[in-house]
Amino acid sequence: MKKFSFGFVFCLLFLCSTLGAQQFNSVPLNHDAYGLIEMAVLRGIVKAPPSVKPWPEFTVKAKLTEIIHAPPELLSPGEQEIVAEILASFERKDGLDYRTGKYHAERPVAGTHLSLDAGLNWESVFSVKAPSPATATVNMGNLFVGGDMGGHLSWNFNLHGGFLQVDRKYLGDHEDPPYIDPKYGAYDGNPNSDGHHYYYDLPGPNDPPTYSPVYAIPAYFPYTFTKPWEAAVFPPADLGGYHSWPDKFAFAYELISEINAGFFDNRLAFRFGRMRRDWGPEGNGSSLYMNAQARPFMAIEGTAVPIDWLWFSFLTGALEYQKGTNQWSDADPFQNLFSLALLEVEAGKYIHFDFGSATVWPKRFELGYIFPINSNFFYQNNVGDFDNLALFADLEFRLPGFGKIWGSLYVDEINLNQKPFFHLDRQMYAYQGGFKINIKWLPFGLLTMRYTKVEPFCYTHEYTETPWNRVPTDTSYQNNGESLGFYLPPNSDEFLFRLESMFLPGTKAHFQYQMIHHGVDFGYGRVDGSSLTDKIIKDRNSEKYFLKDGVYQWNHVLKIGGTYSLKTLNVPLAVFAETGIVITRYTINGSAGIGNEGDYEALNDAVYRAGTGFIFSIGFTVYP
Repeated sequence: MKKFSFGFVFCLLFLCSTLGAQQFNSVPLNHDAYGLIEMAVLRGIVKAPPSVKPWPEFTVKAKLTEIIHAPPELLSPGEQEIVAEILASFERKDGLDYRTGKYHAERPVAGTHLSLDAGLNWESVFSVKAPSPATATVNMGNLFVGGDMGGHLSWNFNLHGGFLQVDRKYLGDHEDPPYIDPKYGAYDGNPNSDGHHYYYDLPGPNDPPTYSPVYAIPAYFPYTFTKPWEAAVFPPADLGGYHSWPDKFAFAYELISEINAGFFDNRLAFRFGRMRRDWGPEGNGSSLYMNAQARPFMAIEGTAVPIDWLWFSFLTGALEYQKGTNQWSDADPFQNLFSLALLEVEAGKYIHFDFGSATVWPKRFELGYIFPINSNFFYQNNVGDFDNLALFADLEFRLPGFGKIWGSLYVDEINLNQKPFFHLDRQMYAYQGGFKINIKWLPFGLLTMRYTKVEPFCYTHEYTETPWNRVPTDTSYQNNGESLGFYLPPNSDEFLFRLESMFLPGTKAHFQYQMIHHGVDFGYGRVDGSSLTDKIIKDRNSEKYFLKDGVYQWNHVLKIGGTYSLKTLNVPLAVFAETGIVITRYTINGSAGIGNEGDYEALNDAVYRAGTGFIFSIGFTVYP
């Protein structure tokens, strides 16, 4: 009996000790594996995984392993070496590995498998603009600890901390004029005739306008900066203060954490955590409804794969308010939650289609939005239409080995019965179309061309009074002052051309051109609906004429950059650099005046000053 017990325990311990780490924890969105998997999908080497990112580690490793075992004619020897190098970076060795700055341990405990991973890294970036000098530097260390608890649960905790300084350039004031809505009247705390409660920034026409400053971040390329800190920054002279921007040298921190679980051969996965996310079949940073550039927030989410070609994902989380100088008054209108649901159909290697809905809703215990397989679209009407609902869809056609073409649509609010449909401010939507081509003569070469348009007032929403909130709530489609969707502000468009490649293991390079138009949100020629802070559509019949209804900024951005990792030489260091030119011009409606469809002409004055800037950024990562 003793021999049997000893043998049973020995077999159990041996089984537990040989269990591979499940690693349900997410792979950061900036990891090289995402680009490799995207290009392998274009070539028809692997089937696309669900488009809800970040992907868990088991998904990334499984897809990289599929790529490694692809037929030789689909990958060059150099490309196979690149994939093998990235796949090897996920390997773990017991103990402390000085080459990677990580510690790993695995132990069988109480009949189950436990593991622990810990490590650190450091990243520094310095950027400068000329000839009008501006600088920015962000220096952040990351300490992480995580692991597995059995075969179904993983956890991870990241503490980012460091010092930074980012110059801003004051452009002018964004003015909210006094206004009474012609249909609903001024806000008086009572329901309007249709039963809705609306709140406007000012209660009547005799109150003075409110002003808020508008800034640019000159040392960054347009619309690429996203805050890498939490609630506040802390200059050394006032460590106990509450500062919203590092205009001077300051300390900062950010917390990223998650608990993940997987069941039924990983066909059902759950995550509870705070991180950046990107949902949609395109590359990270392209999504119109959950973009990689959006600030992180805490949420519960999950993905189910009931059959190989049908995927369902859901998310419910708490959005964070935009921090200013007063944490109490700033937080008042941002008591909101966010729910998102996405259904995807993957028709083999050739067609992908998905559609879904999202809702920003004032905080309350609302089971309908939390329930993962309920329709946000119908439920929003069931509970009184207090919430901000959005609908979206993606459709892409792939020709394996060559490339793909796709289109995306995000609908914030529209009325199909009102005309002229395409010229009404109240038609708030965004759309995108483009194609990607596999460049066979470049190792993992990819050419992307796309066009994106964000209509005025898209991603914004009126303040809404509800019976359960102390103050009217801002239910705009944003988190911590930044859009949850595409990175462009409302009333903008972008044409993008990008060529990228991985020449050697650890080496990446890109060339990119962008043309960006944006209705200005400051000064005498500002265009309504051109800022996330715009809340009022003054007249439900007011019209928009892109580039011809006010002052517009034109940015031509040309840049080139690359990354080189010395890990292949057993040196724990990666260096990167990017440089380019930004040509800025302004135009104004040249006909009878601002507000009607006419020609536009060049503008260059003291408020809207044209110019050309050169930007150079360089940085390094220790233990990348």
